[in-house]
Amino acid sequence: MHLGRFHHVVDHLERHFSAAKLAEILDAAVSVLEQYSQSRTESLMAEFRNKLAQALDSSDDVADELLQPYAQQVIGELGLKMLFPPEVRSKTDEIVAEHGFDSVSLATALKKQAKLIGVKVSYLKQLDGALRSLSVEYTEVAEHCAEFGLLLPRNIVGEKLPDLSKEFDSLSKLARAVNELSGQPDYDPQVVTISSSWWQIFLDIPIDQVAIWTLAIERIVTLFKSNLEIKQLQKQLSEKAMPDAILKAISDEVDKKVSGGLKSIATDLMAKFATIEDRGRRNEIETQLRQGLHYLAKRMNEGAQVELNVGLPDEPEDPVTKEGEEPNQQLLEANSKIRERLAQLRQIRGAAMKASEASLQLDTAAPLLLSDLKSHDDLE
Repeated sequence: MHLGRFHHVVDHLERHFSAAKLAEILDAAVSVLEQYSQSRTESLMAEFRNKLAQALDSSDDVADELLQPYAQQVIGELGLKMLFPPEVRSKTDEIVAEHGFDSVSLATALKKQAKLIGVKVSYLKQLDGALRSLSVEYTEVAEHCAEFGLLLPRNIVGEKLPDLSKEFDSLSKLARAVNELSGQPDYDPQVVTISSSWWQIFLDIPIDQVAIWTLAIERIVTLFKSNLEIKQLQKQLSEKAMPDAILKAISDEVDKKVSGGLKSIATDLMAKFATIEDRGRRNEIETQLRQGLHYLAKRMNEGAQVELNVGLPDEPEDPVTKEGEEPNQQLLEANSKIRERLAQLRQIRGAAMKASEASLQLDTAAPLLLSDLKSHDDLE
């Protein structure tokens, strides 16, 4: 983990739990249930159900920042998955199903759950306070900037210098293809952060490239999902000891469809975003883009995660004018332009974050068996 990014996630976690007040609302629900156990008043049972629903709804309201791959890794390593959807709701449903026949027993079980949640949130707040008090670095995307992050499991890359050199060369080729596609052939992304629990590398990218990366990731995820049923069928057939020739034919067909799909993605990206006039150079970049997308798709299918983000400026403040004074029109016009740009950036950022979340949804348990790039003549 990179300490600055870790601090950023912890800060957002503290904000989330301070706003959600999950343990407090759950405690309030338990209090009402205990009153019901004494009086058996139906209105109290209705109030209990409402408060329990309120607690679960508060846990479902999670900011996009906490749904990104890096944040999800931090949440997992801190043992906080139980405090997020769908675990909170499923655990509560399990408790209600087991103890629902006995309000006293149910109150006891829910109180235990609320205490456990409260303890974990308390530790998190202590951690956040310690990081702040020690002035630990805090890494976030700067205003009007964007990042592309690739989180790679160490086992799929390797741990020796030649392994990393080969990996970064593949990533560099993809980045160069996107640079030239977007009319920025001389731009080389700066490595913003790099860390090694997984190989986690974050690159700065121009904001006008975010749409390219977003569309590429969305299309790769869709391509995988559309072929997943075939792979699941192949897995079922292999369990039934079907002949190897049949299983290989299925694998070859999926590989062919995925490779053709990646080629189509590259062609569509070129048609939508390319600013290259020279036809020969355009063809070269499309080939390089196809190869880069194949690399990215293969890694995502092996468990890698992709993260895109855009830094937002603060909302501008309009000047306060006293009665009888004329407002500063120049400042108002400048603020209006800032708000227009802020609305555009929010839209770009929202789509990018959704694409990042989608990279977490790939089922790596049913790999699509993408072959090495050199075996596909249509990608050369």
